[in-house]
Amino acid sequence: MKRLLAVLLCCALLISCMSVAAADEKKTLTVWIPQYQFTGGIPDQEFWDGVFDPFEEENNCEVKVEILPWSDYNTTVYTGLLNNDGPDVVYVTDNYDLVTNGLLLGLDGYLTDAEKDNYLLWSTGPVDANGEHVIVPMDDGVAMGFYNKDILAEAGIDTFPEEWDAFIEACKTIPEKTGKQGFLQNWGATTGTSALMLAFWPYYFQAGGVMLDENGQIAINNEAGLKTLEFLKKFYDEGIFDETIVSESESIEKFAAGELAFVVADLNKGKTFTNNGVNWEYFFSLKGPAGYGARTATDSFAVAAKAKERGNDELAVKALVLITSGAVMDRFHSEVFYLPPFTKDSSYTQNEAYTTLTGAHTADIYVVSEFEGKASFEKELQANIQMMFMGDLTPQEVLDNTMAYYTDQIKQ
Repeated sequence: MKRLLAVLLCCALLISCMSVAAADEKKTLTVWIPQYQFTGGIPDQEFWDGVFDPFEEENNCEVKVEILPWSDYNTTVYTGLLNNDGPDVVYVTDNYDLVTNGLLLGLDGYLTDAEKDNYLLWSTGPVDANGEHVIVPMDDGVAMGFYNKDILAEAGIDTFPEEWDAFIEACKTIPEKTGKQGFLQNWGATTGTSALMLAFWPYYFQAGGVMLDENGQIAINNEAGLKTLEFLKKFYDEGIFDETIVSESESIEKFAAGELAFVVADLNKGKTFTNNGVNWEYFFSLKGPAGYGARTATDSFAVAAKAKERGNDELAVKALVLITSGAVMDRFHSEVFYLPPFTKDSSYTQNEAYTTLTGAHTADIYVVSEFEGKASFEKELQANIQMMFMGDLTPQEVLDNTMAYYTDQIKQ
C-alpha cells in the first residue's frame, strides 16, 4: 500500500510539473517587415525589437522580427506564406496572389468594430472567398517630383515646365546652359515594380490610361500606353537619358549632390536634399495629354492563414493591432521612415507643403491596381522598355510583346 501511495504521489507531482511547464511554455511569433531605414537613423531591427519588448513580457511570448530586403520581396513573402515555418505577421506589397490563394487570415472576426473604424482605408482592402477583409491598408504616400530651383534659375527657366513637351525642352536646355543634367529615372531598379512605380505608371495616368479593363484584367496596349512609351523614348532620343540606365539610387544621389535638375522620388527624400543644401521645391506631377497624374499605393500588414494552424492566430492579430496602432506608427514615421497617417489615432505629420499640394490634386492621385501575376508582368515590361531605350524595340512592340507574354505565360 505504501509503495502504491508513493507511486501515485510521484505521478501527481510529475503531472503537476508538466502542467506548470506547459503553462510557462512560450509561443514564438515571427514577423516579416522590409527594410525602411537607409539614412543612418535607428536601424529597423532595433526599432521593432524595442516595440515588441513589452509585448513579449505582457504575453509571455517571443517575437522574432526579421527585416527583409526589398529585392524580390513579393516572391519571398509568397513562398514564406506557403511554408509551415513562414511568418505569422507580414508586411504585404502585392496582395492579389496571396488573397486569391487563401494565404492570408480573415480579420473581421478577430478585430473589434472600433479597431476596424480606426483604419482610414479599411473598406478599400481586398476580401477573401469568405468575404472577410484580410489586410490593414496603409497609405504609402504620393510619389512626388522635386526640382532644383537654383539650377532652373541658372538655366533661365522662370516657371516650372509641367507640360510634357516643355519638360523635354527644359531637360535639353539645362545641360546646355549649366553643364548639369536635366532628369533621370530609376530604370535600373532591382525590380520592375520599383521602376514602374516612379517611371511608368505616373506618365500612363497623365496620358489618360486605366490599368484594368471591365473584367479586372491588366490592359495597357492602348492609345495611352503608346503615348506613354513614345514620351519615354523621347528622353533617350533627345539625349536626356543615356546608355547607363540608372540604378534605383543613382538619380537620388545626383539630385542630392546638386547635379540634377529634376527627380521623382518618395517624399522622404526631401529631408536628405535639404540636409545636402539643395534649394528644392515639390512639383505634383507633369501634365500629360489627359492632365496631371501621380501614383500612390497601399502596402499593408496582414496575418498568415497558417498562423491559425500553429495556434498563433489570436496572438498574431494582437501583434498586428500593435504594429498598426497610431502610437507605434507615429514613432515609426518620425524615427525610421515617414508615410502619411493611415489610422484615426495617428497624430504625426511631417510636411505641410506636401499636404497642401496633394490636397489640391486629390482627383489626380491614382492607385496602382493589383492584378494576377503583377510582379512578373512589371518585370517583363521593365525589360522591354529597357530594350526600347537600346533601340531593339519600338514603343508599339513593347506593348505587343509585354501583353503577349502576359497572355501566353502568366495567364496560362
